[in-house]
Amino acid sequence: MLAGKWWLLAGILIVFTALNAIPQFVSPPVDPDTVPTTNETILTFVSLVLSLLIAPLSIGWSWIAQDVSRGNKPVISTLFAPFRNSYVKHVLAPILMGIFIFLWSLLLVVPGIIKSFSYSLTYYLLRDQPELSALEAITESRRLMDGHKMEAFKLVLSFIGWFFVGILTLGIGFLFIYPYFSTAYATFYESIQQEQHPESQFMTDHSTDGPTGF
Repeated sequence: MLAGKWWLLAGILIVFTALNAIPQFVSPPVDPDTVPTTNETILTFVSLVLSLLIAPLSIGWSWIAQDVSRGNKPVISTLFAPFRNSYVKHVLAPILMGIFIFLWSLLLVVPGIIKSFSYSLTYYLLRDQPELSALEAITESRRLMDGHKMEAFKLVLSFIGWFFVGILTLGIGFLFIYPYFSTAYATFYESIQQEQHPESQFMTDHSTDGPTGF
């Protein structure tokens, strides 16, 4: 599945990571012992706005992993596909997920973790069922994950050793580990859809969603 795609995925991951880091570069350092200046407050606000505006990048990365899980070639244009269509919905989805997980986490950490698994198929559903709103996609993810959350937990747990390898290699190993993990989770989604729909219409080839090539 990943044969011949490792380096391409690593390159796309570098772009994805660099773009996600932009708000952090804008944000000023936080000193709890001093009152923020006007400029620091403005920069903090700008950083927050940028984080919201580029939130669809995470959806785009999930779609790339989804392509690989379906045997298609990953292309960097897919990373930006959520910006081209239904942009507002693709901004709202991660915001709503974050709010819901945060609220559940206020009860205890465990409910927050459980709900993060419940919502984890949302990004794939936004692509396969574009007629769904952000909230509807979250609700459908929750429905599909009913009875599968432990499987998802075991899948994530199986990568713990690899994550330690990534840390020991000062992050370099994640260039290959994270695409592997992302593709495995996308494959997990496909297995659930196949279970729900034996003659699945969700195995759609989205490789022509945008321009091809790196």
